[in-house]
Amino acid sequence: MRLGLEAAGWQAVFANDFSPGKYRMYKDRFADAADHFVLQDIHELEPQRIPPAVLATASFPCNDLSLAGARHGLEGKSSSAFWGFINVLKQMRQNRPPLVLLENVSGFLTSHKGDDFSQALTALNELGYSVDAFLIDAAHFVPQSRV
Repeated sequence: MRLGLEAAGWQAVFANDFSPGKYRMYKDRFADAADHFVLQDIHELEPQRIPPAVLATASFPCNDLSLAGARHGLEGKSSSAFWGFINVLKQMRQNRPPLVLLENVSGFLTSHKGDDFSQALTALNELGYSVDAFLIDAAHFVPQSRV
């Protein structure tokens, strides 16, 4: 996510994951990781640790949403990280970023006959966000060079 956003001119001010392995990978790629990466479960993250930002992104685990997975949905052990993200946004109140970008698999749209996706949209709407969904087939994505 960070690489794509940076290529479009954005700057990371905060990152979070609970996996020490993912932190090591992030730290190996980004020299400034120690400045803004918080190694903690999203369900336990204190919103006051998050600096002001224009955009909040989330790439929560797809294990429970993927067509290849067990299809436990947003209540599954991994994909329930979405609800941790929503809770953090709720607690941020007036400091909530005006934009949110979620990334996940296409199976999210059909998980539990679309109920999981509907619940996600409703949760974001209740926080004041207007929502639109679109699919991007990464196999056909050709990055444009920056001018």
